[in-house]
Amino acid sequence: MANKFVSSAGPKGTGDGSSEENAWSLTNALTGAAAGDYVWIKNDGTYAGTFTVECSGSYTVNTHIFFIGYNDINNCDLINHISDMDYGRAYWGGPLNLNAANCWVNIESSATNTVYQSGKNNIHWRNIGFRNNNLALGYYTYNMKSSQNCSFIKCRFEHGDINLWVDSNSTNCLIKYCYFSDYIGSNLDIGGGSYLNIFSHCVFNGGRAKMYRSIGCNSIFIGGSYAVGAFYFQNTVFNNTMYNQTSYCLGYGHNSYPGGLIEYNNIFIPVAKNVPAICSNGYGTLTYSGFGCAYCINDNSVLDTPYDGERGLNVNPHFVNPAGNDFRPTNPNVLRGGMPDFADNPGQIGAILQKCQFISKSGTANMGRLSIFR
Repeated sequence: MANKFVSSAGPKGTGDGSSEENAWSLTNALTGAAAGDYVWIKNDGTYAGTFTVECSGSYTVNTHIFFIGYNDINNCDLINHISDMDYGRAYWGGPLNLNAANCWVNIESSATNTVYQSGKNNIHWRNIGFRNNNLALGYYTYNMKSSQNCSFIKCRFEHGDINLWVDSNSTNCLIKYCYFSDYIGSNLDIGGGSYLNIFSHCVFNGGRAKMYRSIGCNSIFIGGSYAVGAFYFQNTVFNNTMYNQTSYCLGYGHNSYPGGLIEYNNIFIPVAKNVPAICSNGYGTLTYSGFGCAYCINDNSVLDTPYDGERGLNVNPHFVNPAGNDFRPTNPNVLRGGMPDFADNPGQIGAILQKCQFISKSGTANMGRLSIFR
């Protein structure tokens, strides 16, 4: 296990990655990193090109390779592997503050794949912005296939046909605190036999997250024809906020892949009251539905097809400022109307956002409400 260093100007010095002065190029890092390495990618310029993940952790002995973006190595903790982008300081504005300085190291191309990964396990990315400048069919920002135990934390995915494609039996992958936007097909596509994957605390600008035997929670979906397509086999969707979808908010079922959906604690706010909150698209069963809230803010109306899950609500959640992407609900019934926990304490409906995911707010706070973020 070793700390390795990457520069956009690399290779530098001896080019063996042993220090900032002897940094690898990103291409060399993706080839030369060994199981157990922590690869520090410096925010000293855009990493332009087409990249393939050639290195791999060992799935059987549980060793990992971490690729971590950073600004100034003197402000990082190399012992505990904490980047200066991880501390929640002002520059970590979060997924809804894309103009915040020094939040991500940028990797971009205009090729078929900005980053391609196939059959590589235990690969972990943190504080990286991935972009494909070719917004066209067949061009992907991150294309991952047949990989296990991988993660994307505090990453940004933009442009391309699919922002992030998790395909071909990729399993047990985590996508957390990430931002998605600008696509042709979808923000996130978990498909092709993949399973046991989870996305959490993400922002999907444009919606359209497709799921295949996975879990989606604590995320915000803004716009798009739909927010979540839980089309394939069994999926669980809970504590999400879905806003301004034009066809439906949450879909399930498929003509070829029947399955079941469990959904609870979700807020559904379609663009018009005639747009359904939940829609069946083929064979499939709504295994469980409950403790959700549906309403059309634009029409100031209950939906034409009201939410009918167990103990559901058809009321305005009274977001703080949806036009400004502030989706904190202030309606007390929504704040206290979620599925109770094991001690029968009620939970919140909608995305429960965590500290430091969004920009700090000033002024007097209702701490019972603002515990979702500050």
